[in-house]
Amino acid sequence: MPFLIIVILFSSMVGGGYFYYQDSQATIATLRENNARLGMVAETNQATIQQLQLDAQESLVRMQELSVRAKEAEKYQDELISKFRRHNLTALALQKPGMIEKRVNAAVEKLADELEEYTSDKPIENIIPNSSNE
Repeated sequence: MPFLIIVILFSSMVGGGYFYYQDSQATIATLRENNARLGMVAETNQATIQQLQLDAQESLVRMQELSVRAKEAEKYQDELISKFRRHNLTALALQKPGMIEKRVNAAVEKLADELEEYTSDKPIENIIPNSSNE
């Protein structure tokens, strides 16, 4: 009888150890799969972070370019305002209507062309007209 108890006790310990081993192996396999998934997610996150940093740098460069172009546009606007202050267009239009009409029509056409260029998909190289032409 004591031998039977020892065999049963030993068998239950071996069986418990076997089930523990099987459960541990399943847990290890699950953890390996999760670790591999987390590794892929970490790589994707790192690539996303790098792309966001590149996009931020590109945005900064574009904002600086826009700032320069805005200053140029303000300078051109100031030049135009100065010209309008120096000339009385109403008096000129009454004195020489043909000459003023041609110039105004040409300026409006030029403005429409520039507006079209601003809103087109083409790259813009030199939007601000050269003030020496006027």
